[in-house]
Amino acid sequence: MTTTAPNPTLSQAIPSITSGSSQSCQVPDYSVLRKTNFDKINSFYTTLLSSYTQNYSDYSKQNASNNVNDRTNAETILKPKVEASNNQIINLSQTMINSVNQDTDLINDQKNNLDKKTLKINSIISNLTMLKDKDNEMTVLSTARVDSLNSTKSNTEAMQFTTYVYIGICILITIVIIGLIIYLVSSTSSSSSSNSENKSITKNNKTNNLYKNIATNTK
Repeated sequence: MTTTAPNPTLSQAIPSITSGSSQSCQVPDYSVLRKTNFDKINSFYTTLLSSYTQNYSDYSKQNASNNVNDRTNAETILKPKVEASNNQIINLSQTMINSVNQDTDLINDQKNNLDKKTLKINSIISNLTMLKDKDNEMTVLSTARVDSLNSTKSNTEAMQFTTYVYIGICILITIVIIGLIIYLVSSTSSSSSSNSENKSITKNNKTNNLYKNIATNTK
């Protein structure tokens, strides 16, 4: 009777699958992890397939033998091994399908979480950009207000200076006009006095001449 190697267990081929939450602090090297899992699965499948092939070959030979003991051994020992190996291959395929589906779900979950975080980051960036724009706008408005106040202050000071100049000119003109009026009044009074004196002198001279003429005629 041919001896065969014991069948490997299914747990040897199942890669350890860790959810994203438990690896939140440390991200694995997925290329290394993928190669390690592939090598483990490939080794398990090769061993399982080799055991199945050997058991099936022995079963076929002994089941077709003319020896009753060989046929009995084939039905009682080899056939269950072949069926067990076949079931393990089927279970491995199903387990790998489930593992791929689970990995796909985990990838989709991580993608959804990444999309949500990306949306939050984009929202934060958008808010920061909006705040920055508002800050720049407020800076521009503040600068414009300061410039406007400075311009108003300069214009006010210029108008105040011009007003003072105008007031000074008006006062000077008023003083000149008052001086001219006083001068004209004084000149008019002096002229009137001179004329009166001249008239008085002329009158006296005429009177004296008249007296002189009368005295001459009397002699």
